[in-house]
Amino acid sequence: MVKKYDSNAQRLRRHKRVRAHISGTAARPRLDVFRSSKHIYAQVIDDATGCTLVAAASNEKDFGIYGGNIEAAKKVGQLVAERAKQAGIENVVFDRGGYLYHGRVQALAESAREAGLKF
Repeated sequence: MVKKYDSNAQRLRRHKRVRAHISGTAARPRLDVFRSSKHIYAQVIDDATGCTLVAAASNEKDFGIYGGNIEAAKKVGQLVAERAKQAGIENVVFDRGGYLYHGRVQALAESAREAGLKF
């Protein structure tokens, strides 16, 4: 019998493995990335209190461009970095969410670095 490959289940296993080693604190919160086929989302999370400090997504009202490409990921990275700096956050821990550090995830991370976040 041929079994169907479930890529999201594999991603969730990778994500659990990564999350066992990294967590966000108040001094250095976690920058979490989630991507779907149409949008990309980023949150800065303090795991000690379980609160989302800042967030940005490609499905926001005034975003303006299609959210499933690299340009949108770059724009979301800039937005989350600007909002984090306004909230007084400069250092974060990057959580790629089980995705490969390639394409949209890489573009988001690099644009957040260029906008001033340190990780």
